[in-house]
Amino acid sequence: MLEYLNFSTMKKPLFILSVALTFLAACASNHKEVKPAHAIQGLASPIRLQLDTTRVYMTDYFPETSKIESISWNGVNWNSDSTGLVILLGSAPSPVSNMNIIYEGGSYDIPVFATNKIRHTFTYKPSRPDVTTIEVSGSMNGWNRKASPLIKNGDSWSVEMVLNQGLYQYRIWEDEIEMMDASNTNTISNGMGGFNNTFQAGTSTEKQPMMFTEHASQTSITLVDADDCEHVFAYLDNQLIDTHKEPGKIIIDIPKSHTAKERSHLRVFADNGTTRYNDILIPLKNGQVITNPAELTRSDLRNTIMYFVMVDRFVDGDTSNNRPTDDSTIHAKANNLGGDLQGITQKIKDGYFEKLGINTIWISPITTNAEGAWGLWDKGVKSTFSAYHGYWPTALRSIDNRLGSKVAMDELLATAHANNMNVILDYVAHHVHQEHPLYKQMPEWTTPLYLPDGSMNTEKWDEHRLTTWFDTFLPTWKFADHAVVEALTDTAMYWVENYDLDGFRHDATKHINEDFWRTLTKKVKAYQAQHPNRSLYQIGETYGNPELISSYISSGQMDAQFDFNLYDAAVDAFAKPETNFSNLERVLEESMTYYGSHHLMGNITGNQDRARFISYADSSVQFSEDAKLAGWTRNIQNRDTSGYHNMEMLMAFLMTAPGVPCIYYGDEIGMPGGNDPDNRRMMHFNDWNSPQAKLHEATQKLVNLRRSNMALSYGETEIIYNENGVLVIGRKYFDSVAIITLNKGLSSETLSIQLPTHLSTTSKQLLQNEIRINQNQIEIQPSSAGYNVFYK
Repeated sequence: MLEYLNFSTMKKPLFILSVALTFLAACASNHKEVKPAHAIQGLASPIRLQLDTTRVYMTDYFPETSKIESISWNGVNWNSDSTGLVILLGSAPSPVSNMNIIYEGGSYDIPVFATNKIRHTFTYKPSRPDVTTIEVSGSMNGWNRKASPLIKNGDSWSVEMVLNQGLYQYRIWEDEIEMMDASNTNTISNGMGGFNNTFQAGTSTEKQPMMFTEHASQTSITLVDADDCEHVFAYLDNQLIDTHKEPGKIIIDIPKSHTAKERSHLRVFADNGTTRYNDILIPLKNGQVITNPAELTRSDLRNTIMYFVMVDRFVDGDTSNNRPTDDSTIHAKANNLGGDLQGITQKIKDGYFEKLGINTIWISPITTNAEGAWGLWDKGVKSTFSAYHGYWPTALRSIDNRLGSKVAMDELLATAHANNMNVILDYVAHHVHQEHPLYKQMPEWTTPLYLPDGSMNTEKWDEHRLTTWFDTFLPTWKFADHAVVEALTDTAMYWVENYDLDGFRHDATKHINEDFWRTLTKKVKAYQAQHPNRSLYQIGETYGNPELISSYISSGQMDAQFDFNLYDAAVDAFAKPETNFSNLERVLEESMTYYGSHHLMGNITGNQDRARFISYADSSVQFSEDAKLAGWTRNIQNRDTSGYHNMEMLMAFLMTAPGVPCIYYGDEIGMPGGNDPDNRRMMHFNDWNSPQAKLHEATQKLVNLRRSNMALSYGETEIIYNENGVLVIGRKYFDSVAIITLNKGLSSETLSIQLPTHLSTTSKQLLQNEIRINQNQIEIQPSSAGYNVFYK
């Protein structure tokens, strides 16, 4: 039988409890009455086990760990201390298991996922025998070549790493010289005109077993399970509820106790004894399954369509606050152009966002920023920069008067909310400008600019990830000091407490340690507990591998991050005519594995740190060139209509994929540009040419289809076909079905693709090309390059 850790009778701060291996037959009914319990805010993130030891912070889930009465889990063994830190040792009894916590008399359940990690030995033979040092950097170690020291063994070098099974990219360093591994022919595009080597850790993952939503009544939900699961766990919010099985089906009874709750969620996790299934997510209103998207609100985050606005580059709504920096060393495109908060409010009132289908606006930082000219670009063109972008703060609790005022921000928020839109604020916690008074007063609160070896610690993104400065005038806060963490999280909370915000986009997430994010999120949750009508979404920015990215996503940290890996794969797939969809499929499935089948990751159309997608897609910018230099030295314009076609394909993919679609301002009309600052041109509205207007219309249709089809926001996702430059994706949510076809036009033959019976659809379609569908079969002609969405 299961044993329980009882906190109320605990006398020692740390102890180890071995638990019997008895495993509850999860597919059987639990036979218990479920009473709603509300100590956990939101949906408890699953506990993902590591290979040997897993640290679980109960403070991620519960406001006061002293009120935890007991914890039970049917794993091998584990221990806990009085602070609520639980250390799970060894393996899990099955791919999915459950942890139960009794908190103030209420029962809570958290899913536990077994690890997918293995020990992998990487071996490399140098190109010459006299090499003295070998280093490897790649997606497996955060591209930090100092993180995985190789040891020489005979004529080869090796290192053992603990990795999730999957594909990894890497490059080699021989005696400080970066190179490809010439002995390995497996390569992949790096998205910048070059290539990386790849290796496979473990065996290629077996095809994931699938379950699908089939039917909902007032009292129960039926799922299709063709693979016959061994264990299934159904959670209504954060409590386990009854399930039972019939041949090929899973039946879940909806407790009557939740009928009074305006919004609750049902989650289902299952496994076949060796492999975890896709997960199911179903929103409920007053205990009834939501099948009509009109019942979703702006607080239902999976129905979110986000739009990024760089405030200074959007609309000049108040010319009286225009104050470009008066310095002749600043090129015009690197100076303030006059956009402001009032301009964004005008466009909300004009209906621009509503017509496009946007329900969440992400605005760039608005805190007071540095005056004067800073930094230097000296390639082809010489220029310093103003702080037009908002990422060089000199005050953390005031609005930059070049962008607006508190009155203007309050009006923007009120106008957005009156039009059923969220507003999330880009917040810079990582650094300040050297002119910030607090830096002058407390320089010891920042990390040293120089490393012990005398070298400057700037732009060492991976090697010194948590201490590096972004530039010599941008000191990094010392987040290893908890006093700094407390002060800066209080500053972030100022914006929550004084403005009716709906969340944060957090800059430079991976360069800040987890203590900051846990402390901030704990304060956010405490505030939300006192203000139950406030819902705050936190999304981060991390360039790195999924392991690093996901380490910041949990109930105690952020809701999501932007999925730059998916964007890179999408750029490679849609902007390059010769690339097929193999890597895009791999990364799409990898994201669902790491972040969940119904994750809230941001899926971007573009990024302020990259050249515009459309300029790559029409070859106005080459992948092999310096895109910043191109932006400074050339007048980059749309070359032809091919870029618009490919931009529309990218939009179709992002508007139908799991996650939160995010439009980079201007991508809806195909604005061109090299890298920063050329990708940050002033937005324009009333002078669109025919291709721009056509792309805007197509984007509008795709966005509104996303918001009006439950399968595209809550549906299960299945890759149906991926060959010959054709990718077919199916999404299903009960009777709502969407079939997405993406065709590169690489095949010279007509393709006939059979659809699974559970994904049968009608002939409604949103199309860029002509494709025929006959019952469960799609016919794709060789000349039909483009996308289609069949839906019902």
